[in-house]
Amino acid sequence: MDLAVTSVVVNLGTGDRFRVLWKAHDNSYGYWINLNDKTRIPEKFIIEEMDYANYESTEDGEIAEIISESDIPDYKKEHRDKIWEMLSVALKKEPDIYDKKTRRKILLEIQEQNGISATNIYHYLARYWKKGKTKNAFIPEFSKRGGKGNSRKQSKKIGRPSEKTVFGKILTDGDRICFAKAVKKYYLTKNEYPFQAVYELLLRDYYSIKVTNPDGKDVLKLLSPDEIPSKAQFYYWYKKQRDFTDEKKKRTSEATFALSGRSVLGKSDYGLIGPGSKYQIDATVGDIYLVSQFDNSSIIGRPVMYFVVDAFSRMVTGMYIGLEGPSWIGMMMAISNAACNKVKYCAEYGVEITENLWPCHHVPTAILGDRGELMSKNADSLVSMLGIRIENAPSYRADLKGIIEQHFRTINVNATMFLPGRVKNEIKKRGGKDYRLDAKLDIRQFTQIIIKCVLFYNNNHYMDYLEKSEQMIADNVEAVPIKLWEWGTQNRSGELRSFPEEKIKLALMPKSKGSVTGKGLYFKGVYYTCNRAIDEQWFEKARVGKSFKVDVSYDPRNMENIYAKKENDTTFEFCRLLDWGSKYAGKHLDEIIFEQEKEKHEKKRLQANELEAKINLSKEIDEVIAAAESTLEPLKGKSKAAQISGIRDNRKAEKDALRRQESFTKNESLESQDSNTYLNAASTLSDNEYISPISEMIKRKLEERLNPSE
Repeated sequence: MDLAVTSVVVNLGTGDRFRVLWKAHDNSYGYWINLNDKTRIPEKFIIEEMDYANYESTEDGEIAEIISESDIPDYKKEHRDKIWEMLSVALKKEPDIYDKKTRRKILLEIQEQNGISATNIYHYLARYWKKGKTKNAFIPEFSKRGGKGNSRKQSKKIGRPSEKTVFGKILTDGDRICFAKAVKKYYLTKNEYPFQAVYELLLRDYYSIKVTNPDGKDVLKLLSPDEIPSKAQFYYWYKKQRDFTDEKKKRTSEATFALSGRSVLGKSDYGLIGPGSKYQIDATVGDIYLVSQFDNSSIIGRPVMYFVVDAFSRMVTGMYIGLEGPSWIGMMMAISNAACNKVKYCAEYGVEITENLWPCHHVPTAILGDRGELMSKNADSLVSMLGIRIENAPSYRADLKGIIEQHFRTINVNATMFLPGRVKNEIKKRGGKDYRLDAKLDIRQFTQIIIKCVLFYNNNHYMDYLEKSEQMIADNVEAVPIKLWEWGTQNRSGELRSFPEEKIKLALMPKSKGSVTGKGLYFKGVYYTCNRAIDEQWFEKARVGKSFKVDVSYDPRNMENIYAKKENDTTFEFCRLLDWGSKYAGKHLDEIIFEQEKEKHEKKRLQANELEAKINLSKEIDEVIAAAESTLEPLKGKSKAAQISGIRDNRKAEKDALRRQESFTKNESLESQDSNTYLNAASTLSDNEYISPISEMIKRKLEERLNPSE
């Protein structure tokens, strides 16, 4: 049974659920709070007296609202931050805040400082404890409109006579001022001039005069030797004024000094209570070239390796090997892996282990990064949803993450040094073999190797450089990560916390907004649906009324499914692609965007072609009309009645002619005979008899066919 802080256990006899709030470092006792009733008081439990047969772990416990910082309304955020500022110091006073006698004293201090009744504070404490001890527990449930809602004085030159230079003089205050100016202008700069060059520039600026040579050209001439300070005098003066720290900072940079020039008096793990107090996370590009797992003749380049290391025990708690990053996606995978079951994870890569070989499946109190991915808005959810404190080392300060940097060196020595396709530092000789062509491993096989290396490191790596605490020495703890982890969880527990895997993934996934429309849930150009939307008729309401926004969590690597929730909801709904959008199943977001942009360009191209063809069609129609008009003779002197009286006869004659013309089995003699008959009949008409234009056209066409020579 998992008794990690924030985990939930259920009493099988009574059905009561308890959230673990704190455990003593020696695992003797702890405090939890009953989630089933309205009690606001934590209860003390003795671990040794628990009958484990009557309890089991469960994920059935309300967690503070899953929502990113950007999605929290300003008035709710202001209320949350106000309560957090008021109670944050008191909440860290563990276990005093859980004990009845000491808690009253703490609350009275808050009452005196903030003017709020100690009794009323219990409401906020209970919300914080019951909802997983995260800052977002203080997000108010009321709406802005009110009511409950969902939602810092010498006579000669001193010193021994110089045998190496003719220069030398008695230094004056003026000389020292010149020295200071030259050092500031030329030496304490990023140009990193050598001291000899600075001395020469000093003489140029302050101990020379401008003269005109016989050629009429202006040149510089040094003063007499007894008026010029020697280099030794200049350097002796500087040594007495020298500030090593200031020199290093100004000649290189603040970051370079902090990394390689400052004194090293601290330790990365100093002040850590136990496992989970702080994880260090970082990424590096693997020193190896890999091939595609789908086509091993294709080289895909070097992988990105993320590792998460517990600063207290040096235990590798999570990892990710892939092609993502360094980016939030890669870091998201590494943090998720740190909180997942390692037995299941290793089995996915064909590595069979037991729980005791890699017992890391928790969320830490703090994560230390390097101002990269943890500076993005995506990291806000780690703070508000999981209660993780984010720390970032300054730029170029890898020394502050010395524990994980040391792990990278260990991995490169133990893993990639002897693998085919590894990066070699020697210069490639002309005509020599390219080491990239030695690549043989795909990313899955390489991950399998790294898992085995991590297991070796966690369970066998002896750290002779580790400074043990007095208690570790007394308990004869071996300086091996797994031994330190086990000792820490038994004697220094309380920093590791547990959350359901689904909650962790939701907290890590990027978040955005989607729109509910009459056609479905529209997000990133794709339409989705979910059971709740169908049951509650979201799409029908959107079509009748208007579309509305919902919060969306998604994994850009696979947009087949997303998670969505309405503004006042506390849980996300699993959404799937609509059937007619199945072409996007399994696609990366970048692939979808590419296809959409491709379709847009194709649409514009085809619309331009269509418009051009339409213009040409209009032109051709006009030409046909003009040709038809040119063949018609004016109907002079014919009344309207006369013009339309022969329509029926004209139609009959036209139909007969067309039948003969279109027939599949034509008889040339009959056709000629019929044509002559038609012509003869037409020729017998008197001049006064009206012949329609259509009959005239048929007559003319027949004449042309019968007399082609004409």
